[in-house]
Amino acid sequence: MIQLIKLVNYSYLKSDSYNKRRVEAIVDLFTPVVSEELFHPNFKAILNEPQAQKVLKGWLLGFSDRDNKFVKEFQTTFNSSFWEIYLHATFGNFGFSTDYGHSAPDFFITKNKKNIIVEAVTTQHSQDGTPEYNGVKTVELLKNIAMSQEEAERVHSEIVHTATERISNSITNKSNKYIKSYSMLEHVKGKPFILALGAYEQPLFYYQASAPIQRVLYGLMKAEYRGDEPHYEVSDHIIKKSTGARIPIGIFNDSKFSHISGVLFSSVASFGKVRAMQPNKQKDIFFETYKFNSFGPEGLTEVVPHTKYKESLIDGLHLFLNPFAANPIDDALFSSPGLAKSYDLYTTEIQHGFLFKRSVTNLNSNKKSSHSFKY
Repeated sequence: MIQLIKLVNYSYLKSDSYNKRRVEAIVDLFTPVVSEELFHPNFKAILNEPQAQKVLKGWLLGFSDRDNKFVKEFQTTFNSSFWEIYLHATFGNFGFSTDYGHSAPDFFITKNKKNIIVEAVTTQHSQDGTPEYNGVKTVELLKNIAMSQEEAERVHSEIVHTATERISNSITNKSNKYIKSYSMLEHVKGKPFILALGAYEQPLFYYQASAPIQRVLYGLMKAEYRGDEPHYEVSDHIIKKSTGARIPIGIFNDSKFSHISGVLFSSVASFGKVRAMQPNKQKDIFFETYKFNSFGPEGLTEVVPHTKYKESLIDGLHLFLNPFAANPIDDALFSSPGLAKSYDLYTTEIQHGFLFKRSVTNLNSNKKSSHSFKY
């Protein structure tokens, strides 16, 4: 994705040590509270992954299960709960404190005496769509990608379009919730409101990078160099494939969504992130990444064995700020080398090596796990 880039240098936050503390989490995610037939496939896989459990227990430090339903939801629906755990750890990494004294929205975070309201949301597959954990569909798509450059581009185009539809749906639903409910709460009024959105809506969701979220927020349909100059194509809608209806996009291009101060987005906060950060590395696992290249228009692609691969908690996270926000975000509160920040369609702060895409391949075919091939 071509953008006008303002490169900045950050030093790692001291709060990175947050993720290294050896503290037992109070919330017990892994003792089953439902019968096995109700287990989500991802939870069932993690039960066989003691190293992954160690990572998640670290992320849980200080987390509060306010309604005593979180563990059940983690074991039965998984993705939304996983995303909340990731966000909890991430806010701690940024140096925020989290107040769990309010029942809604999901996070009330504070740093330097400044408060921000955050609602977590995940993209889900449509009613007739394929869930992200469907291994058969994943293999089929990967075979198509391997056939030719043309077929790879077709599959990627479908991934981006599906993600755009589902992201738009998720943001619209939470926007309505804010207007009808959250905005009336005293602790919310006058404070920046962030939607934190994690992508899990389809197999190969981790291939979408930033294209779908940029479509939804800024209407960006295409970006490329023409000669030495960047060229952008922008639209105000896409067409829903199943019905032919128009879906509005470019919601940060005017003041209609001024109540949303920004969107915090990742398509790589998945089991692959947990695998990357686990303490014991495995020789049969390889990471394929696509990263931002500040020295040319082509991204950086590499395949790295697990034993040599490094990834931080923040890598791949992108903060999109609404230039029309009624309650703007102090973006200085969010600083990390792994974070990208977009201020509008044309201005992004991003470091060389920013993680756009990451997939994980496990060559140990004898391992009985839904994470045994590629994720």
